[in-house]
Amino acid sequence: MTIDILVLEQSDTLIYFRWTTTEAVCRVKRGTQVVYTGTQNYFKDDGLPVGQLYTYTIERLDAAGNWIDKIKFQTGTENRKVDKGNRLAEIVLTTIVSKGRISLAWGKIDGISTFDIYRNGQFIESVEKNQYTDDKVLSDQQYTYRIRGKRPVSRAGKRVNEKKFSLHKMFGALQQNSSQENAAMEDFWLTQIIAPLHSLLSDQPNTTVQPVWHFRYNTFLPETLLKNPNLLSPFHYFKGDNRSFSPDSLEYRTHVNFTVSFNESEPPLSWDKNVGPTIGYNWRKKFSKADVASAEKIDLTKTDESHQKISIALTHCVGNPLTTSPNIDYNLSADFYRDGTYTILGAHDQSPNHEVYLKYSEDRQWTEIHQSESEGLSYMAGPTANKYWRLSNFC
Repeated sequence: MTIDILVLEQSDTLIYFRWTTTEAVCRVKRGTQVVYTGTQNYFKDDGLPVGQLYTYTIERLDAAGNWIDKIKFQTGTENRKVDKGNRLAEIVLTTIVSKGRISLAWGKIDGISTFDIYRNGQFIESVEKNQYTDDKVLSDQQYTYRIRGKRPVSRAGKRVNEKKFSLHKMFGALQQNSSQENAAMEDFWLTQIIAPLHSLLSDQPNTTVQPVWHFRYNTFLPETLLKNPNLLSPFHYFKGDNRSFSPDSLEYRTHVNFTVSFNESEPPLSWDKNVGPTIGYNWRKKFSKADVASAEKIDLTKTDESHQKISIALTHCVGNPLTTSPNIDYNLSADFYRDGTYTILGAHDQSPNHEVYLKYSEDRQWTEIHQSESEGLSYMAGPTANKYWRLSNFC
Protein backbone atom coordinates (compact mmCIF):
# COMPACT_ATOMS: atom_id res chain seq x y z
CA MET A 1 0.00 0.00 0.00
CA THR A 2 1.34 3.43 -0.97
CA ILE A 3 1.97 5.79 1.91
CA ASP A 4 0.02 9.04 1.99
CA ILE A 5 -0.35 11.83 4.58
CA LEU A 6 -3.83 11.70 6.11
CA VAL A 7 -3.57 14.35 8.85
CA LEU A 8 -1.10 17.16 9.43
CA GLU A 9 -1.40 19.61 12.31
CA GLN A 10 1.00 22.13 13.76
CA SER A 11 1.24 24.67 16.54
CA ASP A 12 4.04 27.04 17.46
CA THR A 13 6.03 24.21 19.12
CA LEU A 14 4.54 20.97 17.71
CA ILE A 15 4.12 19.15 14.40
CA TYR A 16 1.83 16.09 14.30
CA PHE A 17 1.11 13.90 11.31
CA ARG A 18 -0.59 10.60 10.56
CA TRP A 19 -0.16 8.49 7.46
CA THR A 20 -1.78 5.50 5.76
CA THR A 21 -1.99 2.37 7.93
CA THR A 22 0.40 -0.23 6.51
CA GLU A 23 0.86 -2.73 9.41
CA ALA A 24 4.51 -2.75 8.39
CA VAL A 25 7.52 -1.14 10.03
CA CYS A 26 7.88 2.51 9.02
CA ARG A 27 10.52 5.07 9.84
CA VAL A 28 10.41 8.83 10.03
CA LYS A 29 13.34 11.16 9.40
CA ARG A 30 13.55 14.81 10.32
CA GLY A 31 16.17 16.07 7.92
CA THR A 32 18.74 13.25 7.91
CA GLN A 33 18.05 12.14 11.49
CA VAL A 34 15.83 9.10 12.15
CA VAL A 35 13.32 10.20 14.80
CA TYR A 36 10.96 7.20 14.76
CA THR A 37 10.94 3.53 13.72
CA GLY A 38 7.96 1.24 14.40
CA THR A 39 4.53 0.03 13.31
CA GLN A 40 2.38 2.96 14.43
CA ASN A 41 1.15 5.28 11.67
CA TYR A 42 1.55 8.63 13.41
CA PHE A 43 4.30 10.81 14.83
CA LYS A 44 4.32 13.81 17.16
CA ASP A 45 7.33 16.10 17.13
CA ASP A 46 7.11 18.29 20.23
CA GLY A 47 9.22 20.98 21.87
CA LEU A 48 10.21 22.58 18.55
CA PRO A 49 11.33 26.20 18.09
CA VAL A 50 8.75 28.75 16.95
CA GLY A 51 8.59 29.56 13.24
CA GLN A 52 11.05 26.88 12.14
CA LEU A 53 11.07 25.02 8.81
CA TYR A 54 11.40 21.19 8.80
CA THR A 55 11.65 18.41 6.22
CA TYR A 56 10.29 14.94 7.07
CA THR A 57 10.62 11.64 5.23
CA ILE A 58 8.40 8.57 5.75
CA GLU A 59 9.41 5.14 4.41
CA ARG A 60 8.07 1.59 4.70
CA LEU A 61 10.17 -1.56 5.19
CA ASP A 62 9.33 -4.36 2.74
CA ALA A 63 9.79 -8.11 3.16
CA ALA A 64 13.23 -8.00 1.57
CA GLY A 65 14.47 -5.43 4.08
CA ASN A 66 14.36 -2.44 1.72
CA TRP A 67 12.94 0.97 2.55
CA ILE A 68 10.29 1.79 -0.09
CA ASP A 69 7.23 4.00 -0.71
CA LYS A 70 9.14 7.13 0.20
CA ILE A 71 7.13 10.29 0.82
CA LYS A 72 8.78 13.57 1.77
CA PHE A 73 7.29 16.81 2.96
CA GLN A 74 8.31 20.28 4.10
CA THR A 75 6.33 22.10 6.76
CA GLY A 76 6.98 24.24 9.81
CA THR A 77 5.88 25.43 13.22
CA GLU A 78 3.63 28.48 13.48
CA ASN A 79 4.91 31.92 14.39
CA ARG A 80 2.17 33.85 16.16
CA LYS A 81 4.44 36.74 17.16
CA VAL A 82 5.12 38.03 13.66
CA ASP A 83 3.83 41.31 12.24
CA LYS A 84 0.06 40.90 11.88
CA GLY A 85 0.12 43.31 8.94
CA ASN A 86 1.16 40.50 6.58
CA ARG A 87 -1.06 37.41 6.81
CA LEU A 88 1.44 35.42 4.74
CA ALA A 89 3.92 35.67 7.61
CA GLU A 90 1.56 33.83 9.94
CA ILE A 91 0.49 30.88 7.82
CA VAL A 92 2.36 27.60 7.29
CA LEU A 93 2.92 26.34 3.74
CA THR A 94 3.26 22.56 3.45
CA THR A 95 4.68 20.79 0.39
CA ILE A 96 4.33 17.00 0.04
CA VAL A 97 6.17 15.09 -2.69
CA SER A 98 6.09 11.45 -3.72
CA LYS A 99 6.65 9.61 -7.00
CA GLY A 100 4.77 11.49 -9.74
CA ARG A 101 2.92 13.83 -7.37
CA ILE A 102 3.24 17.21 -5.64
CA SER A 103 0.71 18.49 -3.08
CA LEU A 104 0.53 21.99 -1.58
CA ALA A 105 -1.47 23.11 1.46
CA TRP A 106 -1.52 26.56 3.07
CA GLY A 107 -3.23 28.38 5.90
CA LYS A 108 -6.55 30.15 5.53
CA ILE A 109 -6.64 33.84 4.64
CA ASP A 110 -9.85 35.53 5.77
CA GLY A 111 -11.78 37.13 2.93
CA ILE A 112 -10.33 34.90 0.18
CA SER A 113 -12.55 32.06 -1.03
CA THR A 114 -10.79 31.24 -4.31
CA PHE A 115 -7.12 30.89 -5.20
CA ASP A 116 -5.59 30.86 -8.69
CA ILE A 117 -2.87 28.25 -9.24
CA TYR A 118 0.02 28.75 -11.67
CA ARG A 119 2.69 26.20 -12.58
CA ASN A 120 5.90 27.43 -14.23
CA GLY A 121 4.15 30.67 -15.14
CA GLN A 122 1.07 29.05 -16.70
CA PHE A 123 -2.39 29.31 -15.14
CA ILE A 124 -3.67 25.83 -14.17
CA GLU A 125 -6.97 26.31 -12.38
CA SER A 126 -8.82 28.07 -9.56
CA VAL A 127 -9.45 26.20 -6.32
CA GLU A 128 -11.79 26.92 -3.41
CA LYS A 129 -9.86 24.80 -0.89
CA ASN A 130 -6.55 25.79 0.67
CA GLN A 131 -4.78 22.93 -1.08
CA TYR A 132 -3.78 21.74 -4.52
CA THR A 133 -2.43 18.42 -5.85
CA ASP A 134 -0.58 17.99 -9.13
CA ASP A 135 -0.33 14.35 -10.26
CA LYS A 136 1.17 15.14 -13.65
CA VAL A 137 4.73 15.70 -12.51
CA LEU A 138 7.93 14.63 -14.26
CA SER A 139 10.74 13.39 -12.03
CA ASP A 140 13.54 15.31 -13.74
CA GLN A 141 11.99 18.80 -13.84
CA GLN A 142 12.00 21.70 -11.37
CA TYR A 143 8.54 23.19 -10.75
CA THR A 144 7.53 26.63 -9.55
CA TYR A 145 3.99 27.01 -8.20
CA ARG A 146 2.37 30.38 -7.59
CA ILE A 147 -0.80 30.67 -5.54
CA ARG A 148 -2.70 33.95 -5.88
CA GLY A 149 -5.58 35.32 -3.84
CA LYS A 150 -7.22 38.75 -3.64
CA ARG A 151 -9.56 40.31 -1.10
CA PRO A 152 -11.21 43.69 -0.51
CA VAL A 153 -9.33 45.79 2.01
CA SER A 154 -12.53 46.25 4.03
CA ARG A 155 -12.46 42.52 4.79
CA ALA A 156 -8.84 42.50 5.89
CA GLY A 157 -9.77 42.92 9.55
CA LYS A 158 -10.66 45.54 12.11
CA ARG A 159 -7.89 47.88 10.99
CA VAL A 160 -9.95 49.02 7.97
CA ASN A 161 -13.54 50.22 8.15
CA GLU A 162 -16.20 50.78 5.50
CA LYS A 163 -15.48 54.49 5.35
CA LYS A 164 -11.87 53.85 4.47
CA PHE A 165 -12.94 51.24 1.93
CA SER A 166 -14.95 53.99 0.19
CA LEU A 167 -11.77 56.08 0.08
CA HIS A 168 -10.04 53.20 -1.68
CA LYS A 169 -12.73 53.20 -4.37
CA MET A 170 -12.62 56.97 -4.78
CA PHE A 171 -8.84 56.93 -4.98
CA GLY A 172 -8.89 54.23 -7.65
CA ALA A 173 -11.27 56.31 -9.75
CA LEU A 174 -8.55 58.97 -10.08
CA GLN A 175 -6.04 56.61 -11.69
CA GLN A 176 -5.49 56.53 -15.42
CA ASN A 177 -3.58 53.25 -15.56
CA SER A 178 -5.66 51.14 -13.19
CA SER A 179 -9.14 50.55 -11.83
CA GLN A 180 -11.13 51.16 -8.69
CA GLU A 181 -10.87 47.47 -7.90
CA ASN A 182 -7.05 47.52 -7.91
CA ALA A 183 -6.95 50.38 -5.43
CA ALA A 184 -9.26 48.54 -3.02
CA MET A 185 -7.98 44.95 -3.41
CA GLU A 186 -5.11 43.41 -1.46
CA ASP A 187 -3.07 41.03 -3.60
CA PHE A 188 -1.42 37.91 -2.10
CA TRP A 189 1.15 35.72 -3.86
CA LEU A 190 2.55 32.46 -2.45
CA THR A 191 5.40 30.95 -4.49
CA GLN A 192 7.08 27.59 -3.95
CA ILE A 193 10.09 26.41 -5.96
CA ILE A 194 10.43 22.61 -5.90
CA ALA A 195 13.55 20.74 -6.96
CA PRO A 196 13.20 17.73 -9.34
CA LEU A 197 11.56 14.77 -7.60
CA HIS A 198 14.40 12.39 -8.45
CA SER A 199 16.68 14.67 -6.41
CA LEU A 200 14.26 15.20 -3.52
CA LEU A 201 13.43 11.50 -3.20
CA SER A 202 17.00 10.33 -3.68
CA ASP A 203 18.83 8.45 -0.93
CA GLN A 204 21.86 10.67 -1.52
CA PRO A 205 22.21 13.27 1.28
CA ASN A 206 22.34 16.98 0.52
CA THR A 207 26.03 17.86 0.80
CA THR A 208 25.49 21.64 0.94
CA VAL A 209 27.10 22.84 4.17
CA GLN A 210 28.24 26.40 3.44
CA PRO A 211 25.63 28.08 1.22
CA VAL A 212 25.91 31.76 0.32
CA TRP A 213 22.99 33.88 -0.93
CA HIS A 214 23.28 37.20 -2.77
CA PHE A 215 20.12 39.28 -2.68
CA ARG A 216 19.09 42.41 -4.62
CA TYR A 217 16.02 44.66 -4.26
CA ASN A 218 15.45 47.62 -6.60
CA THR A 219 12.61 50.09 -6.96
CA PHE A 220 12.35 52.10 -10.18
CA LEU A 221 10.08 54.15 -12.41
CA PRO A 222 9.79 52.62 -15.90
CA GLU A 223 8.73 55.83 -17.68
CA THR A 224 11.08 58.34 -19.29
CA LEU A 225 9.07 61.24 -17.90
CA LEU A 226 6.03 61.07 -15.64
CA LYS A 227 3.47 63.55 -14.41
CA ASN A 228 3.32 64.51 -10.75
CA PRO A 229 -0.13 63.58 -9.30
CA ASN A 230 0.28 66.39 -6.73
CA LEU A 231 -1.25 69.34 -8.56
CA LEU A 232 -0.01 71.82 -5.93
CA SER A 233 3.67 70.96 -6.41
CA PRO A 234 5.96 73.34 -8.37
CA PHE A 235 7.41 70.23 -10.06
CA HIS A 236 4.89 69.16 -12.67
CA TYR A 237 7.01 66.28 -13.98
CA PHE A 238 9.73 63.96 -12.75
CA LYS A 239 12.40 62.10 -14.62
CA GLY A 240 11.83 58.34 -14.71
CA ASP A 241 14.40 55.58 -14.96
CA ASN A 242 13.40 54.72 -18.54
CA ARG A 243 13.84 50.96 -18.29
CA SER A 244 12.18 47.60 -17.84
CA PHE A 245 12.99 44.90 -15.29
CA SER A 246 16.73 44.23 -15.15
CA PRO A 247 18.87 43.12 -12.18
CA ASP A 248 22.00 44.89 -13.46
CA SER A 249 20.57 48.30 -14.36
CA LEU A 250 22.23 51.32 -12.75
CA GLU A 251 19.01 53.36 -13.04
CA TYR A 252 16.75 53.07 -9.99
CA ARG A 253 14.93 54.96 -7.27
CA THR A 254 16.45 52.80 -4.55
CA HIS A 255 18.86 49.88 -4.49
CA VAL A 256 19.64 47.35 -1.73
CA ASN A 257 22.11 44.46 -1.86
CA PHE A 258 22.85 41.98 0.91
CA THR A 259 24.70 38.70 1.29
CA VAL A 260 23.88 35.93 3.76
CA SER A 261 26.68 33.41 4.23
CA PHE A 262 27.21 30.19 6.18
CA ASN A 263 30.86 30.18 5.10
CA GLU A 264 32.92 30.69 8.23
CA SER A 265 35.52 32.70 6.30
CA GLU A 266 32.92 35.40 5.56
CA PRO A 267 30.67 37.57 7.75
CA PRO A 268 27.16 36.05 8.13
CA LEU A 269 25.55 39.26 6.85
CA SER A 270 26.88 42.13 4.75
CA TRP A 271 24.96 44.75 2.80
CA ASP A 272 24.90 48.10 1.02
CA LYS A 273 22.22 50.59 -0.05
CA ASN A 274 21.90 53.50 -2.45
CA VAL A 275 19.31 56.07 -3.59
CA GLY A 276 19.10 57.41 -7.13
CA PRO A 277 18.77 61.15 -7.90
CA THR A 278 15.34 62.78 -8.17
CA ILE A 279 15.05 65.27 -11.02
CA GLY A 280 12.07 67.64 -11.25
CA TYR A 281 10.76 69.58 -14.27
CA ASN A 282 8.36 72.50 -14.60
CA TRP A 283 5.11 72.57 -16.59
CA ARG A 284 7.12 73.14 -19.78
CA LYS A 285 9.06 69.93 -19.07
CA LYS A 286 12.23 71.93 -18.52
CA PHE A 287 14.77 71.04 -15.83
CA SER A 288 13.95 72.70 -12.51
CA LYS A 289 15.86 71.00 -9.68
CA ALA A 290 17.65 67.79 -8.65
CA ASP A 291 18.41 66.23 -5.28
CA VAL A 292 19.03 62.84 -3.64
CA ALA A 293 16.78 61.56 -0.85
CA SER A 294 18.22 60.26 2.39
CA ALA A 295 18.85 56.52 2.74
CA GLU A 296 18.70 56.77 6.54
CA LYS A 297 15.40 54.87 6.76
CA ILE A 298 16.61 51.89 4.77
CA ASP A 299 17.61 49.47 7.49
CA LEU A 300 18.67 45.82 7.51
CA THR A 301 19.06 43.85 10.73
CA LYS A 302 19.93 40.27 11.61
CA THR A 303 17.05 39.07 13.77
CA ASP A 304 18.26 35.53 14.50
CA GLU A 305 21.35 33.41 13.99
CA SER A 306 22.12 29.79 14.77
CA HIS A 307 24.17 26.99 13.26
CA GLN A 308 21.22 26.08 11.01
CA LYS A 309 19.51 29.41 10.26
CA ILE A 310 20.12 33.13 9.70
CA SER A 311 17.11 35.48 9.76
CA ILE A 312 17.00 39.09 8.55
CA ALA A 313 14.52 41.98 8.45
CA LEU A 314 14.64 44.81 5.90
CA THR A 315 12.60 48.00 6.27
CA HIS A 316 12.50 50.72 3.61
CA CYS A 317 11.10 54.25 3.69
CA VAL A 318 12.43 56.79 1.19
CA GLY A 319 10.73 60.07 0.31
CA ASN A 320 10.91 62.58 -2.50
CA PRO A 321 13.58 65.20 -1.65
CA LEU A 322 12.02 67.87 -3.87
CA THR A 323 8.41 68.00 -2.74
CA THR A 324 5.94 66.60 -0.24
CA SER A 325 4.79 63.20 -1.49
CA PRO A 326 4.20 59.67 -0.22
CA ASN A 327 7.26 57.58 0.59
CA ILE A 328 8.44 54.46 -1.17
CA ASP A 329 7.62 51.96 1.55
CA TYR A 330 8.26 48.24 1.75
CA ASN A 331 9.29 45.65 4.29
CA LEU A 332 10.84 42.23 3.93
CA SER A 333 11.87 39.39 6.22
CA ALA A 334 13.68 36.16 5.38
CA ASP A 335 14.96 32.93 6.90
CA PHE A 336 17.95 31.26 5.22
CA TYR A 337 18.90 27.70 6.21
CA ARG A 338 22.20 25.84 6.00
CA ASP A 339 20.55 23.01 4.02
CA GLY A 340 19.86 25.39 1.12
CA THR A 341 16.22 26.23 1.82
CA TYR A 342 14.78 29.68 2.49
CA THR A 343 11.56 31.57 3.11
CA ILE A 344 11.22 35.23 2.04
CA LEU A 345 8.23 37.47 2.80
CA GLY A 346 7.54 40.97 1.53
CA ALA A 347 4.89 43.69 1.42
CA HIS A 348 4.85 46.95 -0.56
CA ASP A 349 2.69 49.64 -2.14
CA GLN A 350 1.52 49.21 -5.73
CA SER A 351 4.02 51.84 -6.92
CA PRO A 352 6.72 52.23 -8.14
CA ASN A 353 8.07 49.10 -9.88
CA HIS A 354 9.60 46.56 -7.49
CA GLU A 355 12.10 43.91 -8.56
CA VAL A 356 13.76 41.32 -6.31
CA TYR A 357 16.53 38.89 -7.30
CA LEU A 358 18.46 36.06 -5.70
CA LYS A 359 21.77 34.46 -6.62
CA TYR A 360 22.94 31.26 -4.92
CA SER A 361 26.61 30.67 -4.00
CA GLU A 362 28.70 30.88 -7.18
CA ASP A 363 25.83 31.26 -9.68
CA ARG A 364 26.61 33.85 -12.35
CA GLN A 365 23.05 34.84 -13.17
CA TRP A 366 20.47 36.51 -10.96
CA THR A 367 17.18 34.66 -10.54
CA GLU A 368 14.03 36.81 -10.50
CA ILE A 369 11.95 36.01 -7.41
CA HIS A 370 9.49 38.92 -7.39
CA GLN A 371 8.46 41.60 -9.88
CA SER A 372 5.63 44.10 -9.55
CA GLU A 373 4.63 46.75 -12.07
CA SER A 374 3.61 50.22 -10.88
CA GLU A 375 -0.04 51.24 -10.95
CA GLY A 376 0.99 54.92 -10.96
CA LEU A 377 2.64 57.32 -8.52
CA SER A 378 -0.62 57.96 -6.69
CA TYR A 379 -0.62 54.34 -5.51
CA MET A 380 2.14 55.17 -3.07
CA ALA A 381 -0.47 57.01 -1.01
CA GLY A 382 -1.95 55.54 2.15
CA PRO A 383 -5.51 54.77 1.01
CA THR A 384 -4.50 52.12 -1.53
CA ALA A 385 -4.16 48.40 -0.92
CA ASN A 386 -0.79 46.66 -0.63
CA LYS A 387 0.72 43.72 -2.43
CA TYR A 388 1.94 40.80 -0.29
CA TRP A 389 4.28 38.06 -1.47
CA ARG A 390 6.04 35.03 -0.08
CA LEU A 391 8.67 32.81 -1.71
CA SER A 392 10.16 29.55 -0.43
CA ASN A 393 11.93 26.54 -1.86
CA PHE A 394 12.12 22.79 -1.32
CA CYS A 395 15.47 21.33 -2.29
